Amino acid sequence: MKHYRPDRKCLHALRLIISLITALLLAAVYYFITVRLLVVLLSAIIGSAAFFMMFAYLPLFISSIKYTATDTEILKTSGVFIKIHQSIKYSSIQYVTVVTTPLSQYTGLNFIIYFVYGGQLRLLFLDHEDAMEILQLSGIREEE
Repeated sequence: MKHYRPDRKCLHALRLIISLITALLLAAVYYFITVRLLVVLLSAIIGSAAFFMMFAYLPLFISSIKYTATDTEILKTSGVFIKIHQSIKYSSIQYVTVVTTPLSQYTGLNFIIYFVYGGQLRLLFLDHEDAMEILQLSGIREEE
Protein backbone atom coordinates (compact mmCIF):
# COMPACT_ATOMS: atom_id res chain seq x y z
CA MET A 1 0.00 0.00 0.00
CA LYS A 2 1.40 3.36 -1.00
CA HIS A 3 0.00 6.84 -0.33
CA TYR A 4 0.23 9.75 -2.75
CA ARG A 5 -0.50 13.44 -2.31
CA PRO A 6 -0.95 16.16 -4.95
CA ASP A 7 2.08 18.12 -6.04
CA ARG A 8 2.12 21.43 -4.13
CA LYS A 9 3.48 23.23 -7.21
CA CYS A 10 0.03 23.03 -8.79
CA LEU A 11 -1.24 25.62 -6.29
CA HIS A 12 1.05 28.27 -7.79
CA ALA A 13 -0.01 27.37 -11.33
CA LEU A 14 -3.69 27.50 -10.41
CA ARG A 15 -3.24 30.86 -8.69
CA LEU A 16 -1.58 32.22 -11.82
CA ILE A 17 -4.42 30.92 -14.02
CA ILE A 18 -7.07 32.40 -11.69
CA SER A 19 -5.22 35.74 -11.65
CA LEU A 20 -5.16 35.85 -15.45
CA ILE A 21 -8.85 34.99 -15.71
CA THR A 22 -9.68 37.60 -13.07
CA ALA A 23 -7.71 40.25 -14.94
CA LEU A 24 -9.53 39.40 -18.18
CA LEU A 25 -12.92 39.54 -16.47
CA LEU A 26 -12.12 42.89 -14.84
CA ALA A 27 -10.93 44.30 -18.17
CA ALA A 28 -14.16 43.12 -19.81
CA VAL A 29 -16.24 44.71 -17.03
CA TYR A 30 -14.43 48.04 -17.37
CA TYR A 31 -14.66 47.95 -21.17
CA PHE A 32 -18.29 46.87 -21.67
CA ILE A 33 -20.14 48.38 -18.69
CA THR A 34 -20.55 52.13 -18.53
CA VAL A 35 -22.38 52.47 -15.20
CA ARG A 36 -19.65 53.29 -12.70
CA LEU A 37 -21.45 51.89 -9.64
CA LEU A 38 -22.07 48.58 -11.39
CA VAL A 39 -18.42 48.41 -12.47
CA VAL A 40 -17.25 48.90 -8.88
CA LEU A 41 -19.74 46.34 -7.55
CA LEU A 42 -18.84 43.68 -10.13
CA SER A 43 -15.13 44.32 -9.64
CA ALA A 44 -15.49 43.82 -5.89
CA ILE A 45 -17.44 40.60 -6.38
CA ILE A 46 -15.00 39.18 -8.93
CA GLY A 47 -11.97 40.19 -6.87
CA SER A 48 -13.42 38.74 -3.66
CA ALA A 49 -14.31 35.46 -5.35
CA ALA A 50 -10.83 35.16 -6.87
CA PHE A 51 -9.16 35.98 -3.53
CA PHE A 52 -11.31 33.38 -1.73
CA MET A 53 -10.53 30.73 -4.35
CA MET A 54 -6.78 31.41 -4.42
CA PHE A 55 -6.06 31.76 -0.72
CA ALA A 56 -8.81 29.88 1.10
CA TYR A 57 -10.52 27.16 -0.93
CA LEU A 58 -7.73 25.86 -3.19
CA PRO A 59 -5.17 25.28 -0.40
CA LEU A 60 -7.80 23.45 1.64
CA PHE A 61 -8.94 21.39 -1.35
CA ILE A 62 -5.45 20.40 -2.43
CA SER A 63 -4.43 19.45 1.11
CA SER A 64 -7.57 17.29 1.45
CA ILE A 65 -6.73 15.08 -1.53
CA LYS A 66 -5.11 11.73 -0.80
CA TYR A 67 -4.63 8.71 -3.06
CA THR A 68 -3.87 5.21 -1.81
CA ALA A 69 -2.74 2.48 -4.20
CA THR A 70 -2.90 -1.14 -3.06
CA ASP A 71 -2.23 -4.35 -4.97
CA THR A 72 -5.85 -4.63 -6.14
CA GLU A 73 -7.40 -1.16 -6.05
CA ILE A 74 -6.86 2.57 -5.84
CA LEU A 75 -8.66 4.80 -3.34
CA LYS A 76 -9.22 8.55 -3.50
CA THR A 77 -10.24 10.76 -0.59
CA SER A 78 -11.00 14.44 -1.14
CA GLY A 79 -13.29 17.28 -0.20
CA VAL A 80 -13.22 20.45 1.85
CA PHE A 81 -16.76 20.71 3.16
CA ILE A 82 -18.02 17.28 2.17
CA LYS A 83 -15.58 14.35 2.21
CA ILE A 84 -15.75 12.04 -0.78
CA HIS A 85 -14.26 8.54 -0.78
CA GLN A 86 -13.93 6.70 -4.08
CA SER A 87 -12.28 3.43 -4.99
CA ILE A 88 -11.93 1.25 -8.05
CA LYS A 89 -10.49 -2.20 -8.58
CA TYR A 90 -7.79 -2.45 -11.21
CA SER A 91 -9.66 -5.34 -12.83
CA SER A 92 -12.63 -3.09 -13.64
CA ILE A 93 -10.63 -0.47 -15.59
CA GLN A 94 -11.77 -0.20 -19.21
CA TYR A 95 -9.29 2.45 -20.35
CA VAL A 96 -7.11 5.22 -18.99
CA THR A 97 -6.46 8.79 -20.08
CA VAL A 98 -3.27 10.50 -18.93
CA VAL A 99 -3.22 14.29 -19.23
CA THR A 100 0.07 16.14 -18.91
CA THR A 101 0.69 19.78 -19.65
CA PRO A 102 3.75 21.46 -21.08
CA LEU A 103 6.23 22.03 -18.26
CA SER A 104 4.20 19.67 -16.08
CA GLN A 105 7.25 18.90 -13.96
CA TYR A 106 7.15 22.55 -12.82
CA THR A 107 3.38 23.06 -12.62
CA GLY A 108 2.19 19.75 -11.18
CA LEU A 109 -0.71 19.66 -13.64
CA ASN A 110 -0.70 15.93 -14.37
CA PHE A 111 -3.94 13.98 -14.33
CA ILE A 112 -4.91 10.33 -14.64
CA ILE A 113 -8.50 9.47 -15.50
CA TYR A 114 -9.56 5.85 -15.02
CA PHE A 115 -12.70 4.92 -16.92
CA VAL A 116 -14.53 2.01 -15.33
CA TYR A 117 -17.92 0.38 -15.78
CA GLY A 118 -20.42 3.19 -15.26
CA GLY A 119 -18.06 5.94 -14.15
CA GLN A 120 -14.61 7.37 -13.83
CA LEU A 121 -12.01 8.17 -11.20
CA ARG A 122 -9.91 11.30 -11.64
CA LEU A 123 -6.52 11.55 -9.98
CA LEU A 124 -5.70 15.26 -10.06
CA PHE A 125 -2.55 17.36 -9.65
CA LEU A 126 -0.04 14.51 -9.51
CA ASP A 127 3.71 14.79 -9.70
CA HIS A 128 4.88 13.31 -13.03
CA GLU A 129 6.85 10.50 -11.37
CA ASP A 130 3.94 9.65 -9.07
CA ALA A 131 1.57 9.51 -12.04
CA MET A 132 3.83 7.07 -13.90
CA GLU A 133 4.24 4.97 -10.74
CA ILE A 134 0.47 4.78 -10.23
CA LEU A 135 0.05 3.68 -13.85
CA GLN A 136 2.59 0.92 -13.33
CA LEU A 137 0.88 -0.21 -10.11
CA SER A 138 -2.41 -0.44 -11.97
CA GLY A 139 -0.80 -2.67 -14.62
CA ILE A 140 -0.83 -0.08 -17.39
CA ARG A 141 2.39 0.79 -19.17
CA GLU A 142 2.94 4.41 -20.17
CA GLU A 143 4.70 4.89 -23.49
CA GLU A 144 6.83 8.03 -23.54
